[in-house]
Amino acid sequence: MKETVIEVLSRPKLSNPVLIGGLPGMGYVGKLAVEHLVAEIKARKFAELYSPHFPHQAVVEEGGLIRLPRNEFFWARQDGKSLVIWTGDAQSVTPEGHYEIVEKVLDFAEGLRVKQMYTLGGFATGKFSRAQPKVVALGDPELLRGVSSFGASVERRGGPIIGAVGLLVGLGKLRRIPGVCLLGETHGMLVDHRAAEAVLRVVLQVLGLNVSLENLQQRARETEQMIERVQREIVSREEMMKKREEEESWYIG
Repeated sequence: MKETVIEVLSRPKLSNPVLIGGLPGMGYVGKLAVEHLVAEIKARKFAELYSPHFPHQAVVEEGGLIRLPRNEFFWARQDGKSLVIWTGDAQSVTPEGHYEIVEKVLDFAEGLRVKQMYTLGGFATGKFSRAQPKVVALGDPELLRGVSSFGASVERRGGPIIGAVGLLVGLGKLRRIPGVCLLGETHGMLVDHRAAEAVLRVVLQVLGLNVSLENLQQRARETEQMIERVQREIVSREEMMKKREEEESWYIG
């Protein structure tokens, strides 16, 4: 394989579809959000993307089957709207690969007559918080007004967004396809269902889609419980070590 290719498996009939994208990244926020959406609305896969810029590894499936890493495109009609959903196993491991893959996706989107795009990801804070994750929005001014009315905060400080999430919106602007990037606050090193729920909730409200978030909420509660157990274990070990040090300091040999 010498370049990125998209293999079309079927050709759905879509009417001015909206593209929603989420790939592995900080906290797996975007990937968790869009995979939940795919499952809830029973979206159907219609294309696969393969690239030599993906990590040099194979994906092992059940039964010992091996396949190449890939991105996937799903489609659905939900509440009167046509949706194209982009997700996958990996992002490019090279800057050149990011540009090549995103350009291929935009070519594909233009062919489908996508009218706007929403990309989802994580905004790393390095902290774990019980507070509702903040959603930061960047992109097309008109779409920003829409997402801000549903709780997203427009980022005004500036700075880079690494990876396909930001690049799709940036390169899409050159093709006059308006887009917004929504980033949920996350620790960055933990799989974060709460942040995934937060960014997906904004998209659903903006597009007027009725989709249950119960499964994401349940997984978020399970993650919080796990983190609490780990934190208790850390505190317990620190107390034991402190007690042991105090006992040893009183020992006279």
